Amino acid sequence: MFRVLGELGLAFTQMKALFILSEHDRLSVKDISGRLSMSLPAMSRSVDGLVQRGYVARHECASDRRSRLVTLLPAGREVLGRVLAARGAALVEFAAELPDAERDALHAALLPIAERLSSP
Repeated sequence: MFRVLGELGLAFTQMKALFILSEHDRLSVKDISGRLSMSLPAMSRSVDGLVQRGYVARHECASDRRSRLVTLLPAGREVLGRVLAARGAALVEFAAELPDAERDALHAALLPIAERLSSP
């Protein structure tokens, strides 16, 4: 995953911002910074970089013209797909290197967690 981030020139916080935006229609920079516990100026610079790469767009908020909303663009969704694929491949590689008994124990431990996360 970090190799892909390096290839894309993305910081880890920018990737996290893309993931947050993928779960919401649009958010203000303030909302994103709060969710990531980052300062507003630092998050604003991160979003500027994402805008320059064409991964997100900023729009004026109709109800508050002083506020700008950020939305994820198709190129940003594509980047997230690459990051998720890299993360999945790294997990598969990690699990493949484990001895059978450890892999079975890991599977048994993670299965209930995955089931809870996927249930409504």
